[in-house]
Amino acid sequence: MERRKNIELLNLVQTVAKEAISNLDINGFIKELEGRLKGMNEEKEYTIDRFENELAVCEDRQTKEMVNIPRKNLPEGIKEGSILKYKDGKYSVDLSKEKEVSDRIKEKMDKLWNN
Repeated sequence: MERRKNIELLNLVQTVAKEAISNLDINGFIKELEGRLKGMNEEKEYTIDRFENELAVCEDRQTKEMVNIPRKNLPEGIKEGSILKYKDGKYSVDLSKEKEVSDRIKEKMDKLWNN
């Protein structure tokens, strides 16, 4: 378990470093890294908005902030609209939340078309 957390931490640092180096923004790198490290132990939810190359562009369901997550860190079978749960440094698909959101959207569409 500890080894996996160390690998996740290393992947996180590498991802943030690549973004910061490409922008030549060391202060931004430090700030981003601190924020992501702080959030590693928090439970979060994301909705996949789209894919750009090897990144999934996701919306934080609480803050509405857009974040890029490397596809290699995500579970198999994800798609646009998938809802991810992040806990203990690991992402998983939240199928029950996906169904809840899908049902809510369907209900709104039905109301829209029937009124």
